[in-house]
Amino acid sequence: MSCPFSAKKSDTTQRLTKVLDHLEPNVVSGQAQNDYVRNYRKQLKECRDELWKFIDKENCNPILVRLAWHDSGTYDRTIRSWPTCGGANGSIRFDTELKHGANAGLAKAVNYLKPFKQKYKDVSWADLIQLASVIAIEHAGGPVIPIRFGRVDTAEEKECPKEGNLPAANPPFPDSSPDAAVHLRRVFYRMGFDDKDIVALSGAHTLG
Repeated sequence: MSCPFSAKKSDTTQRLTKVLDHLEPNVVSGQAQNDYVRNYRKQLKECRDELWKFIDKENCNPILVRLAWHDSGTYDRTIRSWPTCGGANGSIRFDTELKHGANAGLAKAVNYLKPFKQKYKDVSWADLIQLASVIAIEHAGGPVIPIRFGRVDTAEEKECPKEGNLPAANPPFPDSSPDAAVHLRRVFYRMGFDDKDIVALSGAHTLG
């Protein structure tokens, strides 16, 4: 059953095609790069279409948005090295990170995406997770979100971020904050957001 507020797929196809034109994978230069980009873009477009149909069938919009946020929300702008800095790097696919308290229930979302990753092997986990979220938001009647591609995946579980980088629902807070307001500010300021951003991003909880 489709979402009652979902956008028409024909609109999505036209608008997301323009978004995919921003594809910039991190690959070698020259003809090899051109071939890689061409194939990557082709796989992304096919994957996008299949994801739309899958979301329309499963009504899994909220959990895919949550998965994308939890993969990216570990980012720490004070850390210069990758992947130690966290962020949208696909590390949430590993059991080590899925077992973090804040990620309870997200193994289901990862399992949703595994068949897509197996079929579209050149698409990184990091790109796939964010693409699924973008489509889920638009399918639910939200905006077309500009997105670039070419994210690199973490390779091993040891590259997963430490637990406690995401907002905790209840005290005691992992950063020893005295209350929820202080805790939220510490988490979001670490990523480079301000109070207005916190309010805006919190609105995503209304989806689902």
